[in-house]
Amino acid sequence: MTYLADKHIASAARIRLIIGLCLILTAVTHGCTLRQIDDHTEHTAISLGPDDLEKHGIGFLTPSAATTHEADKQALAMAFSSKLQEMRPSVRVVPLPTVLSAVNAADLDEQYKQMYRDYLETSILEGSILRKISDVSDVRYFAQLSLSSFRQQKRGRFSFLGLRISHTEEANLRAFVQVWDAWNAKVAWEGLTELNYAYETTAEKPVTFSDVAQLAAEYLFAKLPGAEED
Repeated sequence: MTYLADKHIASAARIRLIIGLCLILTAVTHGCTLRQIDDHTEHTAISLGPDDLEKHGIGFLTPSAATTHEADKQALAMAFSSKLQEMRPSVRVVPLPTVLSAVNAADLDEQYKQMYRDYLETSILEGSILRKISDVSDVRYFAQLSLSSFRQQKRGRFSFLGLRISHTEEANLRAFVQVWDAWNAKVAWEGLTELNYAYETTAEKPVTFSDVAQLAAEYLFAKLPGAEED
């Protein structure tokens, strides 16, 4: 009886092991992913009304960025403008390249550069220049983005019977956005977010800047007046 019981226990253990290996191989084959998102978002509604963006549209200006992240400015603007277009289809959204093309075509490039330099020093967008940009871009509001930090890392590899199974990909992004009213040169809305994104994965696929930036944009733009109505 003891022999049969031991044999039964051993057989059950083998079955559990085989099932476990099958589950692991399935996860490896399909690149199983478990996501975790931790977001802290704050915002201040100043004068932007629920239907102001629908009525007057919004364009994107050249973002500012912390040192070592200058190359991410265009990618940040692209991620935020595309996410806003997705979330607010009734709003006229003018992406950064379109605004820059309109500025250049109207020979406002030197004034635009001066406004941008002044903004980096003072956090103020010069009103007369902003109004000219508004005229050539055909929108009243402008999003001024600021990238404070972005970092990526990989950690916590998990293995089973000597087989490497999964690891954790992580990214952190901090961003700030102001919505400026070009008609009166005032800030109409502002918000900031710090997003921590992590996922346990069996695939060798790092978290991309675009993925995290679009998530940050989604959390921020969900706080815009009128967002719940679209």
